[in-house]
Amino acid sequence: MLARARRLRWRVVVFNSRGCGGSPVVTPQFYSASFTGDTREVVKHVYTRYPNSNLYAVGWSLGANILVRYLGEEAENCLLSGGVSLCNPFNLIIADEDFRKGFNNIYDKALARSLTKIFKKHALLFEDIGGEYDIKLAANAKTVKEFDEGLTRVSFGFNSAEHYYSSSSSSDSIKYVRRPLLCIQAENDPIAPSRGIPYEDIKENPNCLLIVTPKGGHLGWVAGDEAPFGAPWTDPIVMEFLQHIEDPAPASWNSCVTSDDADHSGNGLHKIGV
Repeated sequence: MLARARRLRWRVVVFNSRGCGGSPVVTPQFYSASFTGDTREVVKHVYTRYPNSNLYAVGWSLGANILVRYLGEEAENCLLSGGVSLCNPFNLIIADEDFRKGFNNIYDKALARSLTKIFKKHALLFEDIGGEYDIKLAANAKTVKEFDEGLTRVSFGFNSAEHYYSSSSSSDSIKYVRRPLLCIQAENDPIAPSRGIPYEDIKENPNCLLIVTPKGGHLGWVAGDEAPFGAPWTDPIVMEFLQHIEDPAPASWNSCVTSDDADHSGNGLHKIGV
């Protein structure tokens, strides 16, 4: 999607959370679903570098949860002019429940391995840290919840993993969003369950637009004009949405598009602002 943005002469910036994408970790703290401080610093930095430009942000998966929380926290004071959320888990309590069911265990174990791999690279930072940390549990976590219980929830001041999840869900932030926000979800997403989508809050917020497709899994959309080997149909839709905000054209977007009234190839959406 960033390559597409570059072709359209947009300036792009990638923000990797601590420890991800080879980014360094220099203090005993990783990223979390609740922590928006790093996002805030990145946005401020880019805004300072390019004060005459409008800023837009796109978040995928947990990054989408963090972005929506940031938009809600900043509300009218947000430095962003718009945002896009893709496959947002929204309600982390529900996401955790479904994560441990059936085939979803495969995803749970895979993500846990990724987290422990990042942790082991920086384990010395947590040596003799004390407190409620369970370093052994985090280093050998078989599930994401075990990692969060041993490390994440302690780092960010929560009493338990359940407390961390309930306090970090971006479903609670939607009502406070004051910038144009496009949310795209898949009905069959194993990581971001559709029953966790805050349908009513999105519908009642005139700043928000929701698209829910019947298929797509977790960031697995492959339909569209460039399928099966090109960009997923979400990429052009996201860019059209952002270009419409930047340079509005006379077209109408409904506040809530669901699987009942959308053409999920993307062809049913008006091509606007291009």
